Amino acid sequence: MTKHILDYADKAIIDLLLDDSRVSLRTIGAQIGMTAPAVRDRILRMEDVGIIEGFTIRLNTRALGFHLEAVLRVEPLPGKLRAVEKVLQDMPEIVDCSVVTGEDCFVARLLMREIGELDRLLGPLHDVARTKTSIVHRQPVPPRRPPV
Repeated sequence: MTKHILDYADKAIIDLLLDDSRVSLRTIGAQIGMTAPAVRDRILRMEDVGIIEGFTIRLNTRALGFHLEAVLRVEPLPGKLRAVEKVLQDMPEIVDCSVVTGEDCFVARLLMREIGELDRLLGPLHDVARTKTSIVHRQPVPPRRPPV
C-alpha cells in the first residue's frame, strides 16, 4: 500500500470531517482559507486514494439507554478460537472488536443498559473462553486521526 503525504489543508479537512461529517464544504473552506470547490477536490482525491473510506455518524449511546460500556478481553480455550469469534459476532451489544496479540486474542467493547446484563452477555462465552471485563469510566482520548 502506498503511503500518502497529507499537507496542512488535508489534515485540517480530515479533522473537521471527523468532528462533523456533515459540515459543508463552504464552512470547511472558510475555516482553512480555501474555496468550496478546492475542498471538494481534496476530499475526492483522498477518497480516490483510499485515505477517506466513508462518512459516518457518532451515536450518543447514553441517549439510547446504554449507560455502561465495558472493555472485554477474551482468551479462547484451546481449539475454540472460531467458536469465540462467532459468539462475539452474534452479540449485538458488541460494538467493536479487535483480534490482538498477547495473552488475550480478542478485545471488544460492549454496551449495557445496566450491570445486571453482564452475566447474560458473558454466559455464551463461558464454555469457550476466559474473559476479563473492565467497565469504562470515561474516554479521555476520543477517536481522532492518526499523527500524520
